[in-house]
Amino acid sequence: MILLAGCNKKPKTVETEAPHVSPVASSSVSAAQSEKAANELPEAIQKKLTGKWLRSDGGYTIEVFSVKEDGSVDAGYFNPNPIHVEKSEWKIAENNLYMRVVLKDINYPGSTYTLIYNVEKDLLSGNYFQAVEGVNYDVEFRRTLEKK
Repeated sequence: MILLAGCNKKPKTVETEAPHVSPVASSSVSAAQSEKAANELPEAIQKKLTGKWLRSDGGYTIEVFSVKEDGSVDAGYFNPNPIHVEKSEWKIAENNLYMRVVLKDINYPGSTYTLIYNVEKDLLSGNYFQAVEGVNYDVEFRRTLEKK
């Protein structure tokens, strides 16, 4: 996603492949959820994730345009110019909302963000796997615009 020269975080660990987050359909989030709650889940997630998110250590932005029931997310990534997003998705696990954004562009082949949404702080934080170098970085994104 970013060139190493542009990142001011020290590498955390080295991996051979990016972490995986599997999408979860809204109807299978929890066996204990009622059908009504399951049907309302994508709208609640849409409200939490939709908007522009600025990375704390630079001009890197994830923009979430929409969230879908099938676990997919329509998202863009900018550094500051657009970088192709191969796949973006959400899931709920252990009562946490996760989002994964996989990039596929020059200097970004398979670079991946695996983020968790913090309700209290309204931020996305987690890991950025920089695939070219095989290095992970701790990252944090803050919302830049009001929720849509």
